[in-house]
Amino acid sequence: MFDRPLQPQLPPQSGLRDGGRGPFAPLLPPGENALWLKRSFTPSVADALGEIAEGDTFARKVVIDVDNLDLAELLQPISNPVARRFLEVDMASLVTDFSAALGSSHLHAQLAVVTHDKCRKFHTDNVTVRLLCTYAGPGTEWVRNEDVARENLARTDVDPETANRSVLRVQDAVHYCTAGDVLLLKGEAFDGNRGSGAVHRSPSIAGRSLRRLLFKVDEHSCGC
Repeated sequence: MFDRPLQPQLPPQSGLRDGGRGPFAPLLPPGENALWLKRSFTPSVADALGEIAEGDTFARKVVIDVDNLDLAELLQPISNPVARRFLEVDMASLVTDFSAALGSSHLHAQLAVVTHDKCRKFHTDNVTVRLLCTYAGPGTEWVRNEDVARENLARTDVDPETANRSVLRVQDAVHYCTAGDVLLLKGEAFDGNRGSGAVHRSPSIAGRSLRRLLFKVDEHSCGC
């Protein structure tokens, strides 16, 4: 079914299966607010996921109990067998690693075909940690902590593009995720991180007739 092993191809230094606290542990220490794991898909998987992004729009949201993992509700709109099998395995791996890093077995998860620019301004999220993986289409854009002029976040006195430029201390500071990459962003609600949430935005796609297949995971508010 796949040209290469089912799991996405990862650079050796990312240590996706490194044991211990898992691949997402580097995000947790103070001073670290973003973790970017670059990945690429085999051509057959990329094509199958792209077909989903170009199909009917949907947005499936569920609460996941990692100890009794069931992704059927999220995958309900996916009929392509290659894409469904791949997503079933990959999303299970991501939520299991995410759960292990946070020490929380309950998560909020969403799988959606996105066609809008809803979050086009640089911003932070009021969450503990958010996991984002764009399976097809342009990925999330983000800025390292040291390159952010936080006093300019949430500006309303100028147009969105001017506001975005004013957030950057260096104009080429934006990092662009591509399809398959995993991005973890520490939010404002993470213990001790108030005022230091990871700054990011959605890519501009509506004006370019582009679509995204986006997987998003947050820690459940119960923290359990």
